Amino acid sequence: MTLIQVGLENKVEGRTLAWALDYPGVFTYGSDDAEALLRMPREMLRFENWLNLHTDQPWVQLEGLDMHIDETFEVSSVWYDGKTHGVHSFFQSDMVPLTGEDVRKALLIFNWQREELLAGVETLPEQVLKHEFEGQRWTIEGILEHIARVEKWYFSRMGMEVTLPVENGNPLHLLEISSAATNHNLPQLIGFDQVFEHHQEKWSARKLVRRLLWHQRDHIDHIRNLALR
Repeated sequence: MTLIQVGLENKVEGRTLAWALDYPGVFTYGSDDAEALLRMPREMLRFENWLNLHTDQPWVQLEGLDMHIDETFEVSSVWYDGKTHGVHSFFQSDMVPLTGEDVRKALLIFNWQREELLAGVETLPEQVLKHEFEGQRWTIEGILEHIARVEKWYFSRMGMEVTLPVENGNPLHLLEISSAATNHNLPQLIGFDQVFEHHQEKWSARKLVRRLLWHQRDHIDHIRNLALR
């Protein structure tokens, strides 16, 4: 029996976000706690199958699933830089320092995700990349730039600077810079136990990994859905 420790984050753009806390990169959304939890077993199986596509020695072997809600966090709001920002989850498990094995697995997942992201957009024609979809904040090119700049922002929460061009540039070049920085910076956080607080939101190395892998996967799925339009 595989026990899945779940952290629930409510009021994430009107939804509940469920995190598989021991499996960075695995998460589900739901209209409420129950729906998000109901989707978790299927997402865990999808993650296991995805890993099996990338390695002959996967580290996830699911034999029955049991879920335990570890913590529930309510997103709040804070005002700075002239606008409202969400204060997002920080769980007790986020305080546990990263091990070398944690970072090794996180970088494997990050780089496999990046390969999937780039493979998904390299065949899209320019008019699709630049198309303004109704109800969407960004074009697909804009989403790619957003991914790179948010990765830079995540590391800044830990006092680590990533230099990206200020002007809107080639989003694939920005992703290349950010990817190199992630592969360089993340191993430096092995054993790092400091917790930072920025504008009422707490950050740690383990939270950075959790958010990093969530954000890239979330937008891979987002871009896929847009492209299928």
